[in-house]
Amino acid sequence: MHWMGLLSLSSLVVVSWVTAYKKMTPVSQVVEVVEEEEGTVHGIVWRRTMEIKEENMKDAVGVMVKEAVKEEEEKEEEGPVRSEEMVNAVGVMVGQIVEDKLQGCHIMFLSSSSSPAVHSPIVNSILRHTTAKTRSSLVVVTVTSGQQQDLEQTMWGNTFTTCRAIIMYFTDHDNNNNNNTELVFGSLERAGLWKLPETRVVMVGPKNGMEGRLFQSSLRNTINCVDERVLVYRRCLYCNTHGQPGLQLLFQWNLTELHLDRLSQYPHLLNDPLSDLKGHTFRVATISYFPYIDYKRDNEEPGTTVTPLDSVNVRILDALANSLNFTYDMREDPSRSFGNLETDGMYSGMMGQLQREEADFCTMLAPTPGRLKVVDYLRLTPSDAFVIASLKPSVLPANLALVRPFSRNVWVCVMACVVGWGLVLWMLQGVWSALTGLHTITLAKAIEYSWSVILENSAKDPSVNISGQMLVGWWLVFCLVISTGFSSSLISHLTVQGRSRAPESLGDLVEQEGWTWGTEPWAYNGATLEYFSKHTDTIVKQIHTNMQVLVLEKAMNKVLAGGFSFVIVKNYILVIIASTYTDTYGQSAVYVSKKEFSALACYGWGIRMGAPFLNQFITLHAHLEDTGIIETWTKTIMADRVSSNREKTKLDSNTSQQLSVQDDQRQVVLSLSHLQGAFYLLGLGCVAGALGLMAELFLLVV
Repeated sequence: MHWMGLLSLSSLVVVSWVTAYKKMTPVSQVVEVVEEEEGTVHGIVWRRTMEIKEENMKDAVGVMVKEAVKEEEEKEEEGPVRSEEMVNAVGVMVGQIVEDKLQGCHIMFLSSSSSPAVHSPIVNSILRHTTAKTRSSLVVVTVTSGQQQDLEQTMWGNTFTTCRAIIMYFTDHDNNNNNNTELVFGSLERAGLWKLPETRVVMVGPKNGMEGRLFQSSLRNTINCVDERVLVYRRCLYCNTHGQPGLQLLFQWNLTELHLDRLSQYPHLLNDPLSDLKGHTFRVATISYFPYIDYKRDNEEPGTTVTPLDSVNVRILDALANSLNFTYDMREDPSRSFGNLETDGMYSGMMGQLQREEADFCTMLAPTPGRLKVVDYLRLTPSDAFVIASLKPSVLPANLALVRPFSRNVWVCVMACVVGWGLVLWMLQGVWSALTGLHTITLAKAIEYSWSVILENSAKDPSVNISGQMLVGWWLVFCLVISTGFSSSLISHLTVQGRSRAPESLGDLVEQEGWTWGTEPWAYNGATLEYFSKHTDTIVKQIHTNMQVLVLEKAMNKVLAGGFSFVIVKNYILVIIASTYTDTYGQSAVYVSKKEFSALACYGWGIRMGAPFLNQFITLHAHLEDTGIIETWTKTIMADRVSSNREKTKLDSNTSQQLSVQDDQRQVVLSLSHLQGAFYLLGLGCVAGALGLMAELFLLVV
């Protein structure tokens, strides 16, 4: 009876051979056989039995070695015959592949406990030649159904190995019993093989049913090769029409004349760099966030396709597409949300699409600890800082110009000093008069003198002794400092009008009485919402509690009305202000805070877990970043958008008048508006005098 074997390794190599059946040592005795026959074992071989729950697999990457067995239509009584020489040849072939392609890897040999594979002479041959050739660690694992353990710890290996590889063995019995196959692939699903695209997978088994195993969903990220007699095929991810997975014939071997040096002609047999994706179409989820991503919706239906417009992410995506030869289908997320963690452990928005593998990657996503557990990430640019947009500070009322040079606390202290100093002088002079019998001064006289000195119209010195004169001298020095400071500050406030104070930080928003703030809906979800809602600072908590979520137009109208601030990312709001809220002279009524704060670590793309193209994306993006072109693109895109928007809107004179602000650079001549405070004080003094006269007349009558 003729048999054919197929071997495949992360780029799958398939071997066929003619053999006669001979009973050989079972797998359970492999350790002893290797030690007795080889003497020195470079690899470490042991057997481990694990109970694994049967599940469906998703992803895998690697190299597979496939054994194809072709049965001739013989009489049943003749039975199968395998040649020991050919069985040994299969082991030699696998051992050579391991030596050339898996040197230094942590290798796990995996099979089902209910499969006859555990007693197959092929297994012994493979393990014997593998341990003789490799300097790697080798683990033999038999999977059984029952307890729900996983292979993750076994598959990860140790710190002394540089890569991972898995060898799986199947027999004809497994073709007739799908439970064995599902059990093995289910165990790898639980181990998270689909998250490790760099893992190399080796599969050995009969030709019948092998194609179905090659195209298991768990191996859809794997680059495979298949062989018959020995025909060497390559199972690639992006080689068919439009970059779909397929098989390609590379060359043919003969098991009786093994040309093992042929492996060296294919350096990427087990590790294709994926430099050409053959026009593969990626599924891209997105939401608008200029200048990083912008698009035009093709229709108003949720989840519609979009036409990308010039933006940073689009330029990067086009650069990668031109280099790797792929296309993309970009769709807006139906909920227009970055993604929040729901109570069931699943994410919404673009994160949910990646978690469910409905999209290959998404644009403009910030990383968080929770997100990085379910998706891979490609960092593109630093995060855009948040700023506070408010109404530009206005000119302060001129009627308070006379009292504005000093703060409220200074005025209170000056008044207290005037009265207090007069009281102290009267008490000291009273004590002196009581002891000497000389005349003293009245309290009214002492307070009158303190007022006259500070108003720079000093009366006669009322002191009658040396201690009083010293007190008067220090009072004169104090009044000189106060009056000089007031005069100089008054002049500056009259010539350069003071302005109201605009919020510069989140603390300023909280401190200002009656002040409100808000942001846009798209900017206040996902990672940003998580930052504000989970922050432990009291100010940030108060900001989150009172945050209003408004659309752009309504928010900017409230900003122009005053008493409201717009908390938003910097590059986005700068484009909006320059395009719509700046007149033809470059003046704007909107003020953007000088202080910035960052709520996110960086911006980038979320990529579905286990995607094989991630490393290529990282490498090409690093080249772009090293040239500095991304920062230049950002500035150019923003400037072009502002110019385009202003050409469309053509701001009219009414808008210019509304947005214009007073110019403080011209020469100032003091007018009645500047000095109206003096007239108010004069009127207040007259009213006070009249009230005093009425009080005196009342007391006189009484």
